[in-house]
Amino acid sequence: MIRPTTIEDAPLLVELAQATGMFKPFEIQALREVFDDYFKQNQGLGHKSFTLEQGGRLDGFVYFAPTAMTEGTWHLWWIAVRKDQQARGLGAELLRFAEEDIRSHGGRRLFIETSSKPHYEKTRQFYLKHGYEAHALLQDYYGEGDCMVVFRKTLNAEDAENAEK
Repeated sequence: MIRPTTIEDAPLLVELAQATGMFKPFEIQALREVFDDYFKQNQGLGHKSFTLEQGGRLDGFVYFAPTAMTEGTWHLWWIAVRKDQQARGLGAELLRFAEEDIRSHGGRRLFIETSSKPHYEKTRQFYLKHGYEAHALLQDYYGEGDCMVVFRKTLNAEDAENAEK
């Protein structure tokens, strides 16, 4: 079941993210701060966090928000699935849930940023598999030789048709 993230979930979700081995220590610290800010103020600003719970166990989460100073543009900031539950469709379920929620709030486009490092190849393939295009590459963004790959997906069917013309 995918449900809204509670304040009690946050420490467990940080541990879940850390255990995936995908995130650097400073990113895990940033996630702690993201959850702190989410419950203090950002939830009221339209940020969304949802947790995937199965059999009383937290198996993943997704965090996304409208992008400031845009009309209908959103960013997916975090998505993670327990390491022992990966490659079972749970990440796809969370991603589809986020897309539908964004559509229901008038979202037109969803952007996702990740690293160009080989360690993130499966992550990049995941986004491509789910209909995202690698839209931009920002050279040496995260560090020397570590570029930001920006993925983009049009969520509104009308906008998608216009983009194809």
